[in-house]
Amino acid sequence: MGGESLFYRPRNSLATTIRAYLGGPTPSRGDDPAVCFSPEGVEHHESYGRGPTTRLSWNDVRAVAVLPGPVEGRSALCVYPLHELPGPAIAPGELWTGVGPGLAVHLTALFGTPLAVHLHHVRGPSLRKLAARLPTWTDGRTALTAARPA
Repeated sequence: MGGESLFYRPRNSLATTIRAYLGGPTPSRGDDPAVCFSPEGVEHHESYGRGPTTRLSWNDVRAVAVLPGPVEGRSALCVYPLHELPGPAIAPGELWTGVGPGLAVHLTALFGTPLAVHLHHVRGPSLRKLAARLPTWTDGRTALTAARPA
C-alpha cells in the first residue's frame, strides 16, 4: 500500500501488559487483527503477521465507522464491505477462540462485520487523519462515521 497509508496494528505487548497491570485495557496479542487504509483501499489482516488478509478497493467499501465496543469506554474501527464476505471455514471448537477465524465470527456478532479492530488493542495514526483522508480517497463517497450503517 502507498506512502499515504494509515496502518492500525496490535500494540507492543510489553507496554500494553504493563498498562493492563496498572488498570488499563487488556493487552493485545501478536495475532490480533490489523487494518491498513490507503488511497487504493483497505487491507484487513485477520491475524497480524499471519493468516488471511482481505483486500478491498474503495469501490467495494460501503462504510467505515467507529462503534462502541462491548466494554464501556472502548470502541472499534469497523469496515463494512459493499457485498457480504464469505465466512471462514472453522471447526466448532475454534468458533469462539478469540483469535483468527473465531475472532472474526465474534466481531461479526458484535459489529456486523468481521473487518474490525478494537482501538484499545491497536496503535496507529489518529482517527482525525483517517477522517480527513477518507473523503479524498473515495471521491467524497465515504466518511468516517460513529454509526453502524444500515
